[in-house]
Amino acid sequence: MSKILKRLSVLEFPESSRIALQYLTSCFTSSSGGAIPGLGGGAENFAVEVSQDYVLFKSATGRTRGPQKKLNAIQELQLLEMVCSCLQGAPQSSRFSIFSVIFGGSIEVAKTTLLTKLVSMALSIGSGAVLDCAALWMQEQGCHSSTVCDLVQRLVEDYCLLFPEISNTFQTLPSVSPLFTCNFITAVATIYPFHEISRAPPAILLDYITSWVSGDPCLCSESVRLVRIQASFSCPFFGLVQWCTLGQILCTTQCEPDLQSNNKLHSDKTKTFSLLSKLHFSILQSFQAYKSMELNQELFHMSHFLSIARELVRLYQLNKDKIQEEEFQTLVDRLGQIIQVAIVTGGLKLSSGKEILTLCEILPQNRLLQIIARPWTTQPMDTS
Repeated sequence: MSKILKRLSVLEFPESSRIALQYLTSCFTSSSGGAIPGLGGGAENFAVEVSQDYVLFKSATGRTRGPQKKLNAIQELQLLEMVCSCLQGAPQSSRFSIFSVIFGGSIEVAKTTLLTKLVSMALSIGSGAVLDCAALWMQEQGCHSSTVCDLVQRLVEDYCLLFPEISNTFQTLPSVSPLFTCNFITAVATIYPFHEISRAPPAILLDYITSWVSGDPCLCSESVRLVRIQASFSCPFFGLVQWCTLGQILCTTQCEPDLQSNNKLHSDKTKTFSLLSKLHFSILQSFQAYKSMELNQELFHMSHFLSIARELVRLYQLNKDKIQEEEFQTLVDRLGQIIQVAIVTGGLKLSSGKEILTLCEILPQNRLLQIIARPWTTQPMDTS
């Protein structure tokens, strides 16, 4: 096994990295049991060292085996292209093992910086193989984690803020990697919770995500599909429900025309309302698709809806002079519809009606909520 380290130590970049990546591929496509991640065999140990020294250029042991130095911009681009080609050319069964030996383990700035650039490159060239690996990494880290959110924020800056015109590459992302798109949306909704106007998503990003979710009702459940083989999963539903309820009332009450706004939600309220309405309908369709997929994971807890309801009421109380009661009732209906469909399709499971009754106490009287709460109350329903 040490022959590979001796060979690499006398090679210069980029040849050293090219051979190192070939070696990693052979480790994880070999029939040798020692090459299987987690078994602690020699091949895996050497793979980590090879990756540290000749892909990341940082030895885990502190040793310097070759004439290694900080890569310049052109060399880094060469390295990214080699890693991308390596993952694209590797068998599907071993891609994530190769990806993990390079980017897995402890979180380090240099490693995540290189990973962010790799994912950005993969997105620009439509490399589903790399994006699928990145999606699994995102789930392992947690799509709400700061590490994942930092990566996604950089992608948003590159593809939505620096060049806000419609990008064909970004538009077609769900067809390239549905799993990455699902996890990306989850992280985006974490970065932009839309519980205040300063935390609203960029207008172009809202446009993209609404288009993605409406175009594929199964998209938001892609991560849940893997629950049988990977314990962790992400779900963007909660964040998107916040967008189409809290976002709607915030835009109604707090958006003023502002041509200087980079976000442009301020200057085009009508389009924003249309997108949020379309997103709400798409969420309902997505729950129906979730039921047809025969998945059995709980996607919501009632505490999620209680927090949204409290914030909805708070915003209404602060802005009664700007929003009519009828408009507010429409948003309560919107929230009620999502709760009702989530219960029916299995995305929300209730052990008792206590939290539903609490929801009815938080929100003003609403016929749909009364219907939902009816099994747990003896009070007559208002049929007016």
